[in-house]
Amino acid sequence: MGYEENLSALLERFPKLTLAAYSWEAREPLPEAPPLQLGTAEAFYYFGLSKGVYSQLKSWLQEEEERKLIFLEDDPCRIASFLHLEEAKEALSHPKVHIALLSKNEEEEIKELSSQFPFQKIEVDGIGSKKLQRLRLKLLRKTTLSHALRMDRLHGYQPFHNFIENLKRLPESFYANGLKGAFKNTPAIICGAGPSLEQSIEEIKTLEKKALLIAGGSTLAALSSKGVMPHFGMAIDPNLEEYRRLKNSFAFHTPLLYSTRVFPAIFQTCAGPFGYMRSGIGGAHELWMEEELGLLDPLIGDNLSSESISVTTICVAWAEFLGCNPIFLNGIDLAYTNKKRYAEGVGADEELRLSEETAAADRIVRRKDKNGKTVYTAIRWVMESASISHFAKKHPETLFVNTGVGGLGFKGIDDLSLKEAARRYLVKEWDLRALVQEKILASPMPENTQEKIRRKMEELKASLERALKRLLVLGGKERGSKALAEMEVKEEIAYLILLYDAPGLFSEEKRWEGVLKLAEKYRVVLESGTSF
Repeated sequence: MGYEENLSALLERFPKLTLAAYSWEAREPLPEAPPLQLGTAEAFYYFGLSKGVYSQLKSWLQEEEERKLIFLEDDPCRIASFLHLEEAKEALSHPKVHIALLSKNEEEEIKELSSQFPFQKIEVDGIGSKKLQRLRLKLLRKTTLSHALRMDRLHGYQPFHNFIENLKRLPESFYANGLKGAFKNTPAIICGAGPSLEQSIEEIKTLEKKALLIAGGSTLAALSSKGVMPHFGMAIDPNLEEYRRLKNSFAFHTPLLYSTRVFPAIFQTCAGPFGYMRSGIGGAHELWMEEELGLLDPLIGDNLSSESISVTTICVAWAEFLGCNPIFLNGIDLAYTNKKRYAEGVGADEELRLSEETAAADRIVRRKDKNGKTVYTAIRWVMESASISHFAKKHPETLFVNTGVGGLGFKGIDDLSLKEAARRYLVKEWDLRALVQEKILASPMPENTQEKIRRKMEELKASLERALKRLLVLGGKERGSKALAEMEVKEEIAYLILLYDAPGLFSEEKRWEGVLKLAEKYRVVLESGTSF
């Protein structure tokens, strides 16, 4: 197969390259790729087409069904040169090999690629230095999001189980969104569980009447073990790890904000009061229930970026939602300070591991901290830092200050020691705990909440049963008109809030079979869940 045949094969598989293809001209021969080692990566991105990349990775591609090789190129002429290579014939016919031409819309193209290949573990290599580093960071960040979204939808019945169990908490909870603006111009300190928190504990103890103390997850354990009880706590993670963090907390009577996706056992770790938080992180079924209950107030964290995947970022948004100003950040290291992840009191620490065979979110990278020293951080923390910076930029009317003594820092947010920040801004004292209690009592859930929940859950169960009958036809398990079944299933409320994007999670040939299996798992959750 010569150049023309290879060009036709390229355009057949990658039609987006068609417009510019016939103006390409091959230049100098492509360089030979160095030896490549990929370990357990599921997708390998190689920037800058080179000779020998495909030849080295043929056996690697065959070892696991899901593995992919994606060539990234920003010079069309290099693609033309590639088409002259002997290996181009086999590479272009291989279904696991892909080629993407980067343009001025690089950010969107990287986002699209990560959505197309939402793997947990990826590797990025290639030619160049600065651009390669930039591409690697973008791909790791976008892949972290796309993988998390895919897993959340593919296993959505698990957080849905939490949703079912946690609904019984709503009638007895206060409505957190009813506190919007309730602490206008009150200072707040958002605490993280980074190692540097230990150096601020004694100062924080003196400030509980001068600023709202807000903390989430593991930070509640770190603070309460030192005798500091935040004014507000928060828990949102849907996994067992959230319970393990909170069971080490002594903040038994700290008001705890939650989303319905949180792991239900966390309610065994404290006495509350518990505050239901409308933040948009619980999925379509949570929004559906909120509409029935008349909970239509603005979302907490509405201006957070898509990279906001931590409880700390929502704590920051909560402080802004309350009207707090200024907002101080403390202990949010987002780095392994002295090779430690957590402050004392959390109950466990994570060892710094430099292995590249980790999930994209946990990949370790080197960065300069706020003091100019080299530190180890992780992709998820780079994202969190960027998210908080983005949020602060969206709220120029609020003063954000980083008072931590170390860590990654935040672009656009000034640094100041907590002692100096307190001297400048925390001059007023009042009984904040009494005020918190007053505001909580003034924001109950709507009347008849329990009855409304019961009615909506019965409606959902009935709808899912009807949807399953249509899916049996679409999945080839029963006879009937598939066209009619598809039209009818898409009208069911159960499909619209539980399965709306499920067809895209599976291959074309197994699409409806996959949706059927997923729907059956949702039915099991509904049947075994809390009785309303």
